[in-house]
Amino acid sequence: MKSAKSKQRLNEMRTPARSKQNLVSGDRDPVYVFCRLRPMQRDADVPCVKILSPTTVLMSPPSTALSYRNENNKTMKYTFKEVFPPETSQQEVFDKVALPLVEGLIKGKNGLLFTYGVTGSGKTFTMTGEPNNCGILPRCLNIIFKTINDYQAHKYVFKPDKMNMFDIQTEAEAMLERQQELHKFKSGRKNNSNPDLAMSSTDITKIEGLNEDNQYAVFVTYVEIYNNSVFDLLEDGPPITKNLPVKIIREDGSHNMYVHGVTEIEIKSADEAFDAFYLGLKRKRMAHTNLNAESSRSHSVFTIRLVQAPVDAEGEAVIQNKKFLSVSQLSLVDLAGSERTNRTKNTGQRLREAGNINKSLMTLRTCLELLRENQISGANNMVPYRESKITHLFKNFFEGEGQVRMIVCANPRAEDYDETLQVMRFAELAAEVEVTKAQVTDIGATIGLMSGRRKANRLFTTAKENLARPEARDLELDLGLVYSLGPDFPNLELKSAQAAHITKELMAHLEMRINRREALKRSKALKDERFRSSLLELEKETLELRSENLSLRGQLNAAEQRIRALEDRLTATENASLTNQRKLTEITEYTSQLKRELQEKDLLLNQNKLEKEKQKKILERKYNNKIAAEHEKAREIHSENERLKNAKKEQEKILMVIDQALKGDRGDNVDYPKSTGDVAAQTTRDFTPGSTPRALPAHLLTPFSAAQTRDTPASSRRGIAVANPRHRRSLSADGRGWVEHAPNKIVPMGTVMKPSIVNSKIVNKLKSVKDIANSKTSKYCLISQEQDTDGELETKLYKGDVVPTCGGGAQVIFNDVEMLKQFSPTRESNQSNRTSGPSCARHSSKKRDTTHSPPQTPSNASKKQRIIMLDDD
Repeated sequence: MKSAKSKQRLNEMRTPARSKQNLVSGDRDPVYVFCRLRPMQRDADVPCVKILSPTTVLMSPPSTALSYRNENNKTMKYTFKEVFPPETSQQEVFDKVALPLVEGLIKGKNGLLFTYGVTGSGKTFTMTGEPNNCGILPRCLNIIFKTINDYQAHKYVFKPDKMNMFDIQTEAEAMLERQQELHKFKSGRKNNSNPDLAMSSTDITKIEGLNEDNQYAVFVTYVEIYNNSVFDLLEDGPPITKNLPVKIIREDGSHNMYVHGVTEIEIKSADEAFDAFYLGLKRKRMAHTNLNAESSRSHSVFTIRLVQAPVDAEGEAVIQNKKFLSVSQLSLVDLAGSERTNRTKNTGQRLREAGNINKSLMTLRTCLELLRENQISGANNMVPYRESKITHLFKNFFEGEGQVRMIVCANPRAEDYDETLQVMRFAELAAEVEVTKAQVTDIGATIGLMSGRRKANRLFTTAKENLARPEARDLELDLGLVYSLGPDFPNLELKSAQAAHITKELMAHLEMRINRREALKRSKALKDERFRSSLLELEKETLELRSENLSLRGQLNAAEQRIRALEDRLTATENASLTNQRKLTEITEYTSQLKRELQEKDLLLNQNKLEKEKQKKILERKYNNKIAAEHEKAREIHSENERLKNAKKEQEKILMVIDQALKGDRGDNVDYPKSTGDVAAQTTRDFTPGSTPRALPAHLLTPFSAAQTRDTPASSRRGIAVANPRHRRSLSADGRGWVEHAPNKIVPMGTVMKPSIVNSKIVNKLKSVKDIANSKTSKYCLISQEQDTDGELETKLYKGDVVPTCGGGAQVIFNDVEMLKQFSPTRESNQSNRTSGPSCARHSSKKRDTTHSPPQTPSNASKKQRIIMLDDD
């Protein structure tokens, strides 16, 4: 456990104290981090950020925050270069943050400014602004053109060479391209700018320190980084199209990173810059989220490049040499807001965009951490710039020269505490990173050009124009002598007494002038000879250089052709590589999706297998129980048959004894009609086990003789069985839920053998699976009526169990068939001849047990048949 003092010391170390020490260093500058707080949206919102001083804020975690328990309910202090309260105006933010970067741009220094924060914290408002209250970007454009307006070069004097540098063209070539542009001008072109963002010229102040001996040109580019791919928002095409090709990031000869093939537009006024900006803004990807109605789904980078080159000694034309060019750039970056999925509730495309945004911001944080570690400890850890396009594009700012500024936009609401805490920690980390201070050199002074030559040329031209006026012809101008033979002649008056002396002095003066003239002649002849020899040497060198220049120009043209061919091949290869990489990513995602689907299907298949195994075991138990019951019944039937056989044998013995006794009593061998025992035996032979015996006449129900039968009282005789309607045969009424599937019209049987199914649902046609697949239905009965081969009416009942399936449906497993027949009383058949007694109606019932498969016909399996004879009464 850490002590309270160690925790307090760790808490103090969280503030970027090293940034104060970095201000003293001479060759390096820190990354200046500013904080701007957004005003509260509602009066009921509770703030979690408090301003302690112009450079310090205090964060207090609310009880609803996720980090409330982790931070032990401790407040945190964070120090910035300056903290802007919610009431700070756009002009104050621009003067403190962006104006030094614009001054550095004018002097030839590179600058980078980006806004960072959570979605809906005011980044786009700070960078772009709103009507009548423009932000940093419009103010930068206005002040740049207000400063260099009188020193701009003509259009197309500087031309991009598509390798992050510029070529210098002559005035004739530039004029030719301007004429071609006039021919291509479309009168129907719409203005894309917003006039509300253009400030009046009276509100803009010029920047001091401009080098008046240079000519300037401004170029702008506008790109966005969406899903870690770079798109050019100013590329030729419809204004609202968003299907833009992907661009690649390359490194030029000076080890600066740039977007290859990006559209770079030369602008001559702030209005033209606004046209380009709003054209790209229409193509920028925006979307609606739960936290922001218009949320940026990509990082946007608006780059202003200022090209300046010195004029010649006369102060008129630009020196035609690319080595003397100075290119400085100012990149204004509006980073997309970091998001949490549990708050935005993003899905699908919005979720993928949020993942790429958070990944790129995490890569930026990782790069800054490694840079800080390398600068503090002197290590040489590799910084992963290439893992994200935003860090790869601005690699030269952190490893090269330039000025880096960051504005942290924060929403002080308590609901955004967790996200704001991460933003503050990132700002704290960025403030400890240092970049190399840019060095400014005067190119004109290095090549021997005097300063103020453009102003002197302007004054000389003005004086020359003034001398050409008629009123200036009488002016006397003393331009002075180039060569002098000495002082003026002495006084030549010879009237005085000193005439001889004056004559001698005059002679000496003339001799001195003659000697000086001779010396000047000799000097002039010597200089002429030297100048002539110098001219000859220069002419020879010129001829040699011309021939060498011709050969080098041929080699250069061939090399340029090879370079262009290699660039085309490299571009095609890189595009193919990007396409293949994108296809590989899609295939990988598709493969992962198929694997997930396969795993889900395997899981469902395993579940189905388990369910089937359970059903199989249940059915096997039921089948085994039924088989055991059938075996038990067979054993009972067999024992019953044995008992009946034994009883039959006993009766036969008794009948034989009776027969012998009767014959003995009569004492003759006369053949009598068949005795009662024979009739009983015959009747017994007609009975077969497993079938229901026919009803016998009353005199054959007892095994006694006729005399004994006549002596027996009438009350002891057995009568004919009478059906009791309260005890109807109902094998199907088992108390469970039945679905009785019967046709519309069924002929009533009118017999006690007709099954009675209670708790049943009668349907004529199965219209939906819900008729069977419900929790109340467990049995199914299908009823059909048809005529048999003898023309008799036959009713069949197919019975089965309703078993639910894994897919939410149900299946019927037929396990029983019951068949009813109704015979006419007047029917003549072989069986009726053997039947004694009055005419009767015959009803039959057949039952079939099919446990595993539904029956096709009643003749497929074994049947149990019962035949019961009833009297007409």
